[in-house]
Amino acid sequence: MKNHIIGHRGAGILAPENTLFALKVAKSLGLKHVEFDVRLTKDHVPVISHDDNLQRCAHINQLISASDYEDIKNINIAQYYAIEDFYASIPTLASYISEAQVLGLHCQIELKPNLGEHNLLVEKVCPILDEFYSKQQDKDLPLITSFVPECLQKLKILAKQSYNTGILVKIEETTNWGDLAQRSECDYVHLHALYLKEDIAWNVLNSGYQINAFHLNHPDIAKKAIERGCQKFTCDIPDIL
Repeated sequence: MKNHIIGHRGAGILAPENTLFALKVAKSLGLKHVEFDVRLTKDHVPVISHDDNLQRCAHINQLISASDYEDIKNINIAQYYAIEDFYASIPTLASYISEAQVLGLHCQIELKPNLGEHNLLVEKVCPILDEFYSKQQDKDLPLITSFVPECLQKLKILAKQSYNTGILVKIEETTNWGDLAQRSECDYVHLHALYLKEDIAWNVLNSGYQINAFHLNHPDIAKKAIERGCQKFTCDIPDIL
């Protein structure tokens, strides 16, 4: 099952999310794949963070989208992580990919655009991806995902490499996966694990797409997902699975 697991935001709950340390933990667990989120600062630096607001991770009510990178780069986003005392700053996309490559980890990168900035995000991310993956084989290229179809469309146009893409489908849009997949021109359809029913999986596969899942944290559900054709899934407790 290990080859199916993608460490959610690095290593799930086993390390402060979206930090360089999380990549090291993922590697120590024997994982081969990690997932993380990229968004833009006010001065358009692509950084790794799930939330725009730093409130949850750093307990600071400050928006990344309203801050220059210089103003947030030294904030400790792991100081409230209870398991152990950590210092971890907000990584740039370039530093995160660099560390992942050193560790031999395959990346799943979620594009999280600020409102009205989906084109801008892709324009800033693509040159970084193309630089780091210019000499990589297709199997080693990252999988690029987003809840925003327009992000994936734009990536196909701008990218020099042939990145596979995956549309992330919100729970309430599960039955609308086909429209989202067409609009995004994706390769993978990512569905919430609890809503990956057998008939939906069959329809996705027979429509020419591959299946990934997210929020998959239970062994029995993982087995069912794999039986239904799920290639990989993000997981918050990879050590248990």
